[in-house]
Amino acid sequence: MAAAKAMGERKTRSRQVKKPIVGKNLSTGKNSSKTVKAGPASAVAKPCELTLAVLAGAIEGILIAEKETGKIRYANSSICQMLGFSSQKLLSLTIRDIHPAESLLGVLESFAALNRGDIKLAASIPCRRKDGSVFWADISSARVVIDGTDCIVGFFSDVSDRKAARDENEEAQVLLSSVFNTVPDILGIQDTRHGVIRYNKAGYSFLGVSPEDVKGKKCYNLIGQDEPCAQCATSETYRTKKPAKLEKYLEQMGVWLDVRSYPILDHEGNLKGIIEHLRDITLQKCAEAELLKKEKLESLAKLAGGIAHDFNNLLSGIYGYVEMAQTASGKAELNGYLDATLKTMNRARSLTQQLLTFAKGGAPVRKTSSLERFLGEATAFVSSGSNVLCALDIADGLWPCAYDASQMGQVIYNIVINAQQAMPMGGTIKISAGNVTIGAGEVRALPAGRYIRISICDKGVGISRELLGRIFDPFFTTKQKGSGLGLATSYSIVDQHGGCIEVESEPGEGSTFHIFLPASEPTSETAGDLVAAPAESAGRILIMDDEEVVRDAIGAMLQYHGYDIVLAADGTEALRLFDESRQNGMPFAAMILDLNIPGGMGGRETVAEIRKKDVRIPVFVSSGYADDAIVSRPWEYGFTDSIAKPFTRKALIEILCKYL
Repeated sequence: MAAAKAMGERKTRSRQVKKPIVGKNLSTGKNSSKTVKAGPASAVAKPCELTLAVLAGAIEGILIAEKETGKIRYANSSICQMLGFSSQKLLSLTIRDIHPAESLLGVLESFAALNRGDIKLAASIPCRRKDGSVFWADISSARVVIDGTDCIVGFFSDVSDRKAARDENEEAQVLLSSVFNTVPDILGIQDTRHGVIRYNKAGYSFLGVSPEDVKGKKCYNLIGQDEPCAQCATSETYRTKKPAKLEKYLEQMGVWLDVRSYPILDHEGNLKGIIEHLRDITLQKCAEAELLKKEKLESLAKLAGGIAHDFNNLLSGIYGYVEMAQTASGKAELNGYLDATLKTMNRARSLTQQLLTFAKGGAPVRKTSSLERFLGEATAFVSSGSNVLCALDIADGLWPCAYDASQMGQVIYNIVINAQQAMPMGGTIKISAGNVTIGAGEVRALPAGRYIRISICDKGVGISRELLGRIFDPFFTTKQKGSGLGLATSYSIVDQHGGCIEVESEPGEGSTFHIFLPASEPTSETAGDLVAAPAESAGRILIMDDEEVVRDAIGAMLQYHGYDIVLAADGTEALRLFDESRQNGMPFAAMILDLNIPGGMGGRETVAEIRKKDVRIPVFVSSGYADDAIVSRPWEYGFTDSIAKPFTRKALIEILCKYL
């Protein structure tokens, strides 16, 4: 220090400053006028001894630089330590040299704002050390005039630690906010009186509001209520200061929510607010409801399948005997009664198949024929006893169609029943059918081709646009006692037939359902009209069925048409008879096997053994389970074809004539 002082005195003696230096008193900030001695122009101007001592001993880093050029004219020891330069080196630098180049523009703008008086402190200014590292400083300034040159005094406070902590806190806040808004569930923060502080993005989206909309609102205001919910997780947390949860249905929005609330406590355990966590569980609730219904339907399917199988077995026997009675009678009056009996049995068979379709679905067992007669019988059945009349309009030359009569009967039944319910005061339902040729893309995803369009038109209450897109959804219904499966089942059946259903409707104007079914190529009737029994044997047929009445009835029908009949009660007996017939040189012309034999070998196992020995013999599967995959795709299991119970004599002869 003494050496520096002596050097200063020598420099002072070498040149005397003759003009005054006008500047600010660095301790008071007031203007003053005094004459000071200064060294050479290359050295720092030396203020008065007292001022120099104050500057040198300041904890803050202090630089004096020319305002115009930025050249540094003075640096105290603190700024030298901060920057890592010697004071002599700093006197050769400018302000631009002690700030990172990439930040210089912003730094100069901050200094300009200081000079204008726009700000009192330039906060967190980056400063570059000698080694290239950067620290951060808060800088304030004052203006002085030295040797007639405008200068700026800068006061530097190293705030690197504080900035790092602030940056870390800001980064944590940004991260927290990002997580808060990224969470797909609804998150909300409330005060201690249900007042909303904020929601995350999912919350604003769910409620359909903006952050401005929730200001001053209670959480229950946002769902249209003036009072807290009767069951409320946040109210429970307010009361207990503990987490709470519940499942709640918001009728206003039609959604189920899983609601959880968590207390925000200070270090003394006082409640400062609530975090509310909401999750939309509507789909989960629907899935649970559907699963429950599915379980019930599966139980119903087992029950319905067993009943339908036994019932169809009985009907098979009755069909055979009634038809044989018609053949043997010859009396017109008696035949009329028998015709009425067969029609009633057809209704019973239709009901059985409808129950199976409703409960289990299944691939259609399609047969090619005209829809004209089918539509007449189906609509007559469903409209019987109601106050609604079904008016048919069938175009001439209607193309044939391959369809499952039982399943398509269910479709017509469901749609006509819906039309009847839409017309409680009665009226007329118009049912039309015609040929249409559709181009690619004209009707939804249907490929181009020939179709039969069945239209069922009512003049009922109609369907709103909001509901029109949902009427085919499983379990969707607007009826208090409806299951919501009727139209969904119909849609599935038509889809499995390669067609589709479209709907036109206006509230108050009625509805029209259009059913499109692929047309088939015209085919000739295989068996034609039933003829009298031939004089000679038409071949030996083995009939396997566990029900004696069914075996006897089928046997009687075939014997009438000249077939020799061999009966078996199960697969074991059928295989034995099959082997004996081959050994005796009297092989069977065909075999009809019941699919299911309780306690014995059924048709599937039996045909597998037969195919090991004979791949050509026609083997037909017969079952009361019309929706079984084996019945719908018999060739995949070794059968030639299938015939669903109960069947008529005509259907039985047709299938035999087709393959024999």
